[in-house]
Amino acid sequence: MSKYDIIIIGGGPGGYVAAIRAAQLGAKVALIEKDKLGGTCLNRGCIPTKALLACTTLYDKIHRAESFGLTTKKVTIDWQRVVERKDKIVEKLVKGVELLIRKNNIEFIHGEAKVLEPGKVEVQIADSGKQIVESRKLILATGSSPASIPGITSDDPFTYSPISPITNIVGGGVIGLHLAMIYSSMGSAVTIYEALPEILSGVDDEIVALIKRILARRKVQILTNGRFEAGKASGKTFVCVGRVPNTKGLEALNLKLEVNERMETSIPGVFAIGDLISKKLFAHVASEQGIIAAENALGGNRTFNYDCVPYGIYTSPEIGAVGLTEKEARVKYQNIKIGKFPFGALGIAQAMGEIEGFIKVVTDENGALLGVHIIGPEATTLIGSATLALKNGLTVDQLAGTIQAHPTFPEGLHEAALTALKQSLHSL
Repeated sequence: MSKYDIIIIGGGPGGYVAAIRAAQLGAKVALIEKDKLGGTCLNRGCIPTKALLACTTLYDKIHRAESFGLTTKKVTIDWQRVVERKDKIVEKLVKGVELLIRKNNIEFIHGEAKVLEPGKVEVQIADSGKQIVESRKLILATGSSPASIPGITSDDPFTYSPISPITNIVGGGVIGLHLAMIYSSMGSAVTIYEALPEILSGVDDEIVALIKRILARRKVQILTNGRFEAGKASGKTFVCVGRVPNTKGLEALNLKLEVNERMETSIPGVFAIGDLISKKLFAHVASEQGIIAAENALGGNRTFNYDCVPYGIYTSPEIGAVGLTEKEARVKYQNIKIGKFPFGALGIAQAMGEIEGFIKVVTDENGALLGVHIIGPEATTLIGSATLALKNGLTVDQLAGTIQAHPTFPEGLHEAALTALKQSLHSL
């Protein structure tokens, strides 16, 4: 029987990062994963989606070449080669994670884990029987799986098959919108079916309103407050209605899916991270929680909170946000200030032909930064600076007083801060 300081179940962005951090701190670590390292994010989610979007977004831009004074021949897209490119990117990144695991002397066990008791795990190794491993501490990083709807079969958007003239997307969240962008670019007639009154739950209302107008221009139909009826639909169907925690193999723990701010479960020595327990199902949340769990398992005292968690949505244009939305801030605070600046007023946006969207800064009445919400070019990059400002307690005055290079997109964040102070230099 092999014994370790820490056993980590799940090799996704939470689990493998936790394993690396624990190994850096000198622990003897075992990492158990039944599928491929990198988890859903790397193999079937974040990275595959962005690889496909990179191709379709470029395809869309080429179709706008004449507006830049460029003459092009008819451009076509080879969907099979696009998918093959995605597969190569994923394969390369998975091999990179495998290398990191080896370089950090982490024992990788490829098999399905079943917890027998805290600190004792049985692993079913494919074609080679079972193995029992023990540890002083256990980190659960088993992730989540797509939720399903009875009676509806979901196609796989990440494997090659001919593009259907009709695409049904059940669920108007982030994944649904990513797929809507990809398949509408490919010429498919896309309909999004959302059971709630609005798509993109939790996203700033003005951003949602703009992205709906953009989708309408792409001829994407959005049906809210209703149910998808599979028997009446034709074409491909993708079900994107959320995710459910992966609890198989954890039954013996009789575990409540909740943790404290140290990522500890109610069972001493057992930690849980990522989609299994998280309030926000993001890879970067899982990674940070993994680091905190690993350090605390080895005697540290770090905590996690959700106050400054950014997110990015790779629509066209992009969306990036951190902190409270305007609606949330109005509920929580008696008085707030809003600074909003359009990308169309930025010289760099005009030069690059990317003028749609805006940057919104939300503060309290004293100028404390509460949230930043962006829809426009490089939004997913710009939100990094906003997150740094929010995390470190910068005020809107400090944001407005920070010089930005010209001509750049970060000037828009500077101008939005100035607008909140009623000092904008370049907006009407």
